[in-house]
Amino acid sequence: MSVLSELLQAYANDRGLAVQELPAAGLSRKRHFRTAVALAPFVPVIVSMVVLVAFTIAGLIAAIAHRLRLLTAGGAVAATVAGGAAVLAGLSWVILLLFFFTTSTALSRWRAAERDRLVSPLVEKEGPRDAVQVVANGGLFALAAILSTRGDAFAWQAVAAGAIAAATSDTWSTEVGTVLGGIPIGILNGRQVAPGTSGGITMQGTMAALTGAFAAALITVIMGWPVPLHAVFAGGIGGSIFDSVPTQQAPAQKAPDAGGSSNNGGSVLPNLPPSNSGGQNQVPVTP
Repeated sequence: MSVLSELLQAYANDRGLAVQELPAAGLSRKRHFRTAVALAPFVPVIVSMVVLVAFTIAGLIAAIAHRLRLLTAGGAVAATVAGGAAVLAGLSWVILLLFFFTTSTALSRWRAAERDRLVSPLVEKEGPRDAVQVVANGGLFALAAILSTRGDAFAWQAVAAGAIAAATSDTWSTEVGTVLGGIPIGILNGRQVAPGTSGGITMQGTMAALTGAFAAALITVIMGWPVPLHAVFAGGIGGSIFDSVPTQQAPAQKAPDAGGSSNNGGSVLPNLPPSNSGGQNQVPVTP
């Protein structure tokens, strides 16, 4: 249970202590009730302080990321909201969010010049992540984090784990598959497509997608979240497919020569829009 959840629960308990059972510590009902009444008015203030500290910590981390040119100004604001929600929900939520952010950032910078060259005909050069990209990657996770502090933490942990697994799966497939994948094929028709086409897949990207989803699932298990590893893994893969398949272009394109070919996502899971592609803005290919 997060600190915020405990404070909210304590406040609710304090408001109704007159009808509750005696505490296990052995205090008399009268003494326990008087103590609760004395402290109860301060609980909302304490909660406010916890919220302020949470978003301050997230804001400082986002400011550092902005300073390092990992986030735009708008991206830093969005990351502050997502990070603050994670801090309120608990340390395990922060760890999961940082896992996605650090790995996706590292992969987006890995052989970045080569990736830009391969997809330059269709995709703009990568840059700092903006607010739209941050929300697309972490919006559902942040919402689940906030709602988990209000109760039914298991359900919201399952939602958050699946969301991060899907984002990780797609991002890893994009960054790895673009560089190592070679000539992509369309997921709907199996024909070769031009580099940067949404829905392009390769074997290397597919393996990266599966690895990313599994890694995210494994992190949740290590942290002790009561969500089965296979469920998080399946949710990550399924979420990436659901979000990506509708963007596949029906007409096929013959890929250019191998010297300039690559795929935009490189996995059996086609790429998410630019929000999950490390800043790439995908442009549909017309026949």
